[in-house]
Amino acid sequence: MPPLSRPAFRWTALIGLWALVGAVAWILAVQVFLIILNPFCHVQRPGIAWMTVRSVDRDPDSQLTDFVTARQGDAEQVLRMAKAEAAELRADDEVWILDAWYADGLRPTQFRLTPLRLLLEYPALLLLPAAWALWRVRRARQVAEAAPPPPVRRTFTDDFHLRAQRFAKPESVDKDPGGDPPA
Repeated sequence: MPPLSRPAFRWTALIGLWALVGAVAWILAVQVFLIILNPFCHVQRPGIAWMTVRSVDRDPDSQLTDFVTARQGDAEQVLRMAKAEAAELRADDEVWILDAWYADGLRPTQFRLTPLRLLLEYPALLLLPAAWALWRVRRARQVAEAAPPPPVRRTFTDDFHLRAQRFAKPESVDKDPGGDPPA
């Protein structure tokens, strides 16, 4: 992952994250608006269940949903699922089912549990990772804008012996090495 201290990466991440937060806010606003306008709507407790499909039946009154009879333990339930999801199910399939958080007579009240469906039904779940990413980008900005550390100052200590070695006169070298000594 590239460092977020570079301005181009930081601004790209910020724009993407705020776009995600805006999209989540928009989806939540639309969901609240639909609940307010629909008098036949009621809020229900969300849930996830592991169920065994018994049968898939057509709903002649709806163009969006079909009935799926499923069993969880000893209890049987009739689920109202989207036609495309219901068409994929066969008898004796075992699937995870996600309950929608509100129900009305038009839209499905249960869905197959997939990450996309979970995020579409409960978009507020995306706000926690978005908040973490915004915190990380903010921290990267603080690191990038921080003043550089002061230069390292080195203090040399000089004792008597080191000074004597440093200022010592070089040893005299014989001018005529290996020659005859003067007479």
